[in-house]
Amino acid sequence: MQTIPSREDIRMTLTPRRRWLQRSALALTALLSDSWLTGCASMDARNRQRQVASVLSFLFPGKDQPPPSSDAVAVIQVPFRIGVAFVPDTAKGDARLSETERQQLADKVREAFAGSPFIRQIETVPSLYLEPGGGFANLDRVAALLNLDVVALISYDQVQHADASGWSFLYWTGVGAYVIEGDRFEVLTAVECTVFDIRSRRLLMRASGTATRKGEATMVGFGEKAREGRSMGFSTAMDQMIGNLRQAVQDFRERAPRDPNVRLQLPAGYDGKDAGGAKR
Repeated sequence: MQTIPSREDIRMTLTPRRRWLQRSALALTALLSDSWLTGCASMDARNRQRQVASVLSFLFPGKDQPPPSSDAVAVIQVPFRIGVAFVPDTAKGDARLSETERQQLADKVREAFAGSPFIRQIETVPSLYLEPGGGFANLDRVAALLNLDVVALISYDQVQHADASGWSFLYWTGVGAYVIEGDRFEVLTAVECTVFDIRSRRLLMRASGTATRKGEATMVGFGEKAREGRSMGFSTAMDQMIGNLRQAVQDFRERAPRDPNVRLQLPAGYDGKDAGGAKR
């Protein structure tokens, strides 16, 4: 005769299965919670990044304000030799401009000077030649080494802000971290080119440019998207600055012969209008 199992028998039979299901659910919850908390911690660490290359900190270290302008007259032998250099920055890791990016941006500045009849040659100064806080003493050594008369210093300030959008709550599913664009970022970039006569320390011209880049990314893809945003921010700001720099070069060409603070020494028979322009 077949015995009908009691409620107690059924409960005892199902208990191991229930316990296994409970343990599995708890393990899954812990895993997803850990993934969520890791994502939040990662976002907290990258909420704000900044990289600065300050021309004031390089030329006048330890001073909040630059000293009064030099009274010395800039005596410039025309055509002159100019160096293009990035001032030392404070960035570290992947937020820092790579040497390849620096070279590409420096080439844009070189192009702005190319063709100017009063410039004989344009040199790109390697980043290793400039020291943090090196000042004009550092520029004097570089000028002697590369035979430069004038230097164009590229400085910049770039800030990246990041936060989570309303969709970031879906990261807890695990898969959401790969497919949901729940992270937002905004990159603000400002670049400037300041041109100095090295011997007299006199500022000859300056030009600047700015850019804003915004975007969204998944938690997993945030790093790559943010790097692209920073790179595009530099490129856009530089393009704006180059347009302004070309105008500044033209203004200097027209202003310099009448400027009491600038004395141009022209070789015999020199005619800037007929010169072939700078060698790059």
